[in-house]
Order: sequence, then C-alpha cells, then structure tokens
Amino acid sequence: MTVILMVIVVSCFAGLARGGTMHNLAQLHLAAWPVVFVALAVQAAGSFAGSSLAYVTGMLASAALITLFVALNRSLPGMPMIALGFLLNAVVVSANGAMPVDQRAADRAGISTVGLYRNTDAKHELADGDTALRPLADVIAVPLPRPLHRGSNVVSVGDIVLAAGIGVLVVNGMLRARPAPRQPAHLRP
Repeated sequence: MTVILMVIVVSCFAGLARGGTMHNLAQLHLAAWPVVFVALAVQAAGSFAGSSLAYVTGMLASAALITLFVALNRSLPGMPMIALGFLLNAVVVSANGAMPVDQRAADRAGISTVGLYRNTDAKHELADGDTALRPLADVIAVPLPRPLHRGSNVVSVGDIVLAAGIGVLVVNGMLRARPAPRQPAHLRP
C-alpha cells in the first residue's frame, strides 16, 4: 500500500509539473467506480477471515471485480496495467494459498517475518522451495529511510505494475483537457 500511495503523490507532482491540474483529475469520469470499493471490501473480508481459503477466495473475487471495473474504463490510460497488476497478484496467491514473501527481501527492507513463521498471517507465507511462481511473489524490497522507515515493504511485480498503472491514470487524468464549451449555433462562424 505504501508504494501505491507514494506513486499517487509523485504522480500528482508530475502531473502538476507538466501543466495538469487537480481539477482535471477530479473531472475524470470513472464508470462504476463503487465497484473498486466493493472489491477492496471483499479482499479485506477475505484477509481478515483468518484462513487461506477465505483469502484466496476474496483475492479472486476482488480480481474479478477489478477486471469488470477496468473493462468498463478500458479507454482510460493505465487501466490495462492496473488489470495486469491485479491479475499477477491473484495468480500467485491462487497458486500458493497466500502471497509468498522472500525472507532476504524482507531483511533488506527491515520487515519482520515473525508472524509468517508463527502462521498468524493468512495473507502471507514465507517463500520456500515449494513456492509456485516465486518471481511473481513479494520479492522486491522497498526500504525507506528514517523517519519513513515504518512504510518499508516487500512488494511483488504485480504491485509494481498496478502502481505504475495508477500513476499513468493520475498523470493523464490531470493533463486531460476538458472539452471547450459549444458555441450557440447563431455565434458559430
């Protein structure tokens, strides 16, 4: 989540630097946008249910809802990347029953994996020799300096693709010009 928030902030600054406006972004029409909140709620419910089956089911249902949202908004820049990021994460979670986390990446990011050793985190598991699709797992360390170090994380390729898609959507949404008002027929040349 930290990576996505950082991408949104950086994208807003990039959009402003390129002459975009927050007003343009606010005018961006997203069809069926409540589906995103339903998808997040379904994924959260699966995460907090405490079992890997509930987590996988929630992840797959969330991915299906996001796919619907993306399909309805496919003409917007960044949407295919957002869909691909969700799909990559759903595939690796489905193949493993949870999101595998690489111990070395967690160490580089300064993240404790004690909960994973104790099996108290239904969303994640330590990657090992039996991990399927390991390159798609949480293998990318994102260490942050103090005082932001609590936001350090380990992310997946899917997380990076998803965040990049959100960045593209934000920047392009800020740059999107609103259509010029139509002149009344009697004033047209």
